[in-house]
Amino acid sequence: MSDNPIPMPAPGQPRKRNVFDVIEALTASKEDAAPAKKILVRVDFNVPMNSEGEITDDSRIRGALPSINAIVNAKCNAILVSHMGRPKLVQKGEDNNETREQRKTLSLKPVADKLAQLIGKDVLFAEDCLGAPAEIAVGTLPKEGGGILLLENLRFYKQEEKNEEKFASSLASYADGYVNDAFGTCHRAHASVSGVPALLTPELCGVGCLVASEVNFLDFSSAGEGETVAAVIGGSKVSTKLPVIEGLLKQVDILVLGGGLAFTFLKAQGVSIGNSLVEDDMIDTAKNLLSEAEASGKRIIVPLDSVCTTSFPSGPMKLEDTKTFDMIPGGGIEDGWMGLDAGPKTVALFNEALEKVTKLVLNGPMGVFEIPPFDNGTKGLVDTLENLTKNGCLTVVGGGDSVAALEQFGKTDAVTYVSTGGGATLELLAGDVLPGVAAIQDIE
Repeated sequence: MSDNPIPMPAPGQPRKRNVFDVIEALTASKEDAAPAKKILVRVDFNVPMNSEGEITDDSRIRGALPSINAIVNAKCNAILVSHMGRPKLVQKGEDNNETREQRKTLSLKPVADKLAQLIGKDVLFAEDCLGAPAEIAVGTLPKEGGGILLLENLRFYKQEEKNEEKFASSLASYADGYVNDAFGTCHRAHASVSGVPALLTPELCGVGCLVASEVNFLDFSSAGEGETVAAVIGGSKVSTKLPVIEGLLKQVDILVLGGGLAFTFLKAQGVSIGNSLVEDDMIDTAKNLLSEAEASGKRIIVPLDSVCTTSFPSGPMKLEDTKTFDMIPGGGIEDGWMGLDAGPKTVALFNEALEKVTKLVLNGPMGVFEIPPFDNGTKGLVDTLENLTKNGCLTVVGGGDSVAALEQFGKTDAVTYVSTGGGATLELLAGDVLPGVAAIQDIE
């Protein structure tokens, strides 16, 4: 289809069956007089809301629009399902004020209203995702197609997270086909993620535009000949990012480490880190990773200098009130000082090391970018990414802090792709198989 926005994988690489394949399979077998086909779409509408129940960031809703539009434009009906928050009280089923308040707070009704506003079409809403309310709402979808229905919060039932077959079967019964466009939950083996497609014909199940893009851009395992692949990993703890670091070390040529986690690697190299953040129980792991990289011809790059202060700041500081230390064996940060950002020598090193890279992923900031002047290291790296992108490098940014940094510097459009997933992004970068992706059939 000419309006298919899904990026194609490299020649010879398999791809996942997608929303357009599902539409084609469903409409090819439909007789003219038959009612429109219905497609159950798992979306991620777990959006932030303020105390007045107003949505403060609608980017996840916008992210699902291409798949929803594809379905309604093909004269099929879209039945949308999602979770919202962690409704533990509702799951217990008690009838009290606290439970009723949680049900109201975590209802998807405001999302239905926002979706209608964004897509410019009526959006039906069912006050339950099971039973008569859902079944009646499904029955009211237009016979000629083009309708949109959002069911109430899936996680009002604990069976969703437990992937109970009866719950999945109820969801599957509403539709003729299935599309997963909720990348943020693809790493969860829940009923709406892996249970439903297991009950339907494989040819009638696919990934949506968003999930297809995420999988395509975050696949660093199939670099072509002549490509140089790099990853930049920041953040505070080695333990949190260890699976990602280990997974990427097998896939990339250059691994750049920054942020708080870099101090564990620097200490492993015999560099003094003062009062900086460190995980002493991860030092042996850091040494092993450094040795592994050297043995396999991979390059791990750590900061050359660090911008420091004597205590964590409560607000912006002047640069002249900080001190920058060179991070070299036998030297480093003096006692009483803590590193909060990569220094100018590090920014120059990263820029030089990444100059010839053809594909790059950034996950995590280089310092405490929320507080000036400790934002310079991350900003310098983002400027490097912008220049690389202009020169044809495929640049991908994933992770909440990384995306927040792009937004702070006004650079969200400066990279090739911004990933929407949290845990799913990390697991995919680590080389893990995501249940929501594995549930969908490959096309060679």
